[in-house]
Amino acid sequence: MRACVAEHASRILASGAACGAGRRSRASTRDVSARRRRVEADEENGLERPRASTIARFARKPQRLSANKKRAKEEKAADKRRRRELERRPPPTSEDDALRGRVKDADHDARRWLGQHFLVDATVVTDAVEAARLRAGDRVLEIGPGTGNLTNEMLALGARVLAVEKDRNLAEKLREGLCEEYAETFELVEGDFLKWDGLAEAFTRRMPDEPRAKVVANIPYNITTDVLKVLLPMGETFEDMIFMFQEEVAQRLVRDDAGGGDYRAMSVRVHYYSKPYYIRPVSRHCFMPPPNVESCLIGFKPKEPHELLPLEGTEKQFFTFVQACFAQKRKMLRNNLKAVCTEDTMDGAFEMLDRGAKIRPQELTMEEYVKLFNFVRERESGTSSETGETAETTT
Repeated sequence: MRACVAEHASRILASGAACGAGRRSRASTRDVSARRRRVEADEENGLERPRASTIARFARKPQRLSANKKRAKEEKAADKRRRRELERRPPPTSEDDALRGRVKDADHDARRWLGQHFLVDATVVTDAVEAARLRAGDRVLEIGPGTGNLTNEMLALGARVLAVEKDRNLAEKLREGLCEEYAETFELVEGDFLKWDGLAEAFTRRMPDEPRAKVVANIPYNITTDVLKVLLPMGETFEDMIFMFQEEVAQRLVRDDAGGGDYRAMSVRVHYYSKPYYIRPVSRHCFMPPPNVESCLIGFKPKEPHELLPLEGTEKQFFTFVQACFAQKRKMLRNNLKAVCTEDTMDGAFEMLDRGAKIRPQELTMEEYVKLFNFVRERESGTSSETGETAETTT
């Protein structure tokens, strides 16, 4: 019986593959007649036809996607549609030609190791400036001005720009051009921004009612995380930040819903210090030379000190705690907390959060991580003080 079932199923699958191999979507009358004759021959020879449920076991079952994979698939399809629309962009305008001309006049070979991709699309430059809501007299920090396309647009609006450029050749070109043209409103610092120690002094607010400064920059993608770690805690100094980011990284940072596979410790940091928002996608064809990844404009509204959630400890201690929670992201949070607190503290923390013991690190929101940190700090400090008192009493 089993051999008969296998033989009959193989015939059906083979005939189905033959029908689907050609361009015709439906089986021909000849194929149907052949199958019917084989079935009649089997019946004449006394072979019992297998049930449909038995044959179904040989067919491939449809794949069921998890909620996260389904959402990722939908987002990928939506991003693909958006990118396809971007590719249908109109031919370069005179403004675009002016930006490309500035890049060519610089006579500079872009250095990939510095992440140099010069922006040459006028609409993107305009959107970046408009997103920052720049007005005449605003103080602006720009990291990596390059050939000065974005810098020139901000200076033309009357903003006071301080730019930090690491490339010596580009810094020299800027001194010969924009520094002379806008001598009173443009200041150039040659050096590595991540090693520059003059940031706080350069943008200190002299008066309490003085507006906070802004950041507008097309930064190299390989230092985006380091730049955010420096600037996001400076909510008292900066009120708005507009960056050019890699699309994939931006999508990961903007999303504030915990539970996704790309939710990580940096997501908690970003949402603790700021309110990120997506501005627009940017095609790779908007750069000279074009990068290997897609880009986008992303904004951050840093929170002032009084807007930050209170912590039972320093901010450094909090983010060290969060990093420990994500030490093994795919495992349960309980396993990661073993290096931080006791089992009793963990049980109390999960009960306080109204979460099950099998929760994973990426399932907690930023607010829940603040509650968890404060709870662990209070419980562990109380436990240590009680232990000390007991030791003194025994002595």
